[in-house]
Amino acid sequence: MIRSFFEKVAGTTNREKTPPPETTIRPALIVAGLAVVILAAGMAAGLAWTRKTVTLVDDGKEMTIKTRSGSVGELLTERKVQLGSYDRVVPDSSAGLKDGSRVEVKRAHRIILVVDRETSEFYSPADTVGEVLEEKKVALNASDIVKPAVVERITGDTEIRVVRVVDETETVKAPIPYEVRRIPNPEMARGISRTLTGGRNGEELQTWSVTYHDGQVVSRRLIDRKIVAPPTEAVVHVGTGQTVSRGGETIRFREAMEVIATAYTHTGYNTATGVRPEYGVVAVDPAVIPLGTRMYVEGYGHAKALDTGGAIKGKRIDVFLESAAEANRWGVRKVKIYILE
Repeated sequence: MIRSFFEKVAGTTNREKTPPPETTIRPALIVAGLAVVILAAGMAAGLAWTRKTVTLVDDGKEMTIKTRSGSVGELLTERKVQLGSYDRVVPDSSAGLKDGSRVEVKRAHRIILVVDRETSEFYSPADTVGEVLEEKKVALNASDIVKPAVVERITGDTEIRVVRVVDETETVKAPIPYEVRRIPNPEMARGISRTLTGGRNGEELQTWSVTYHDGQVVSRRLIDRKIVAPPTEAVVHVGTGQTVSRGGETIRFREAMEVIATAYTHTGYNTATGVRPEYGVVAVDPAVIPLGTRMYVEGYGHAKALDTGGAIKGKRIDVFLESAAEANRWGVRKVKIYILE
């Protein structure tokens, strides 16, 4: 009885400690190994995912770099890129990065802008002239001139000038000069003329195309004209005669002219040509009658231009007389003189 009891107990214990079958252990090991492999692969993939290739452009200089930075700001810090007060980065610093991202640092340049007769100075990171004008809200008309052109890139300090161009049409009244018809008259001395009919200017309405640059006229072009009143021509008789009879003498001359004649007498000084003044000496304006010219003065006779005078200007002469009384009697008169050949 007792042995049977112990044998029973022993048999029970041996059954509980019997190892599980081999087919139960193998699947568990396989699952555990796969878990380790997946975990390692995930960690490697995560590390590989955080490393990106991006393009960084700083003031036009482009470089390709590898980085684990998660944002534009982190990338700039990593590369020690300092931004000035007016510099700009695209996209902005808070933007995230991914493989293939492009980050551009736009450096500000000093801009002098001249527009509407005002000059302003500022800094701008704009790429082109057009972007600067857009930034400053400068509206352009189709005919305005921009220097440099709006498409020009800004690569350094730049002066931009906007010239406002305005085309206008103006209508004005303008005179039409009259013509002079000259009729030769051999009965008149050469150099003498007489107006028979006075001329009168006409009038026309002119239409002009006028171009202004910043308010200043740069071109005027006549595009139409209409006669309002026609001009009236003048008729003038022109002397052609070169001989005249005076005191029974036929005088041949080169030219005649009408002048204002005064008289003077001895002053105690010689004439401008150094000769002693005497009857027949005449003071003239050398710009009109050269010194040394021989002439015949009506009411005086033959004379020669040998003197000058401060008051003798233009078509004016001063004849010499021997006494102050004679000079006073002469007075001031209009005479005809003949320049001899």
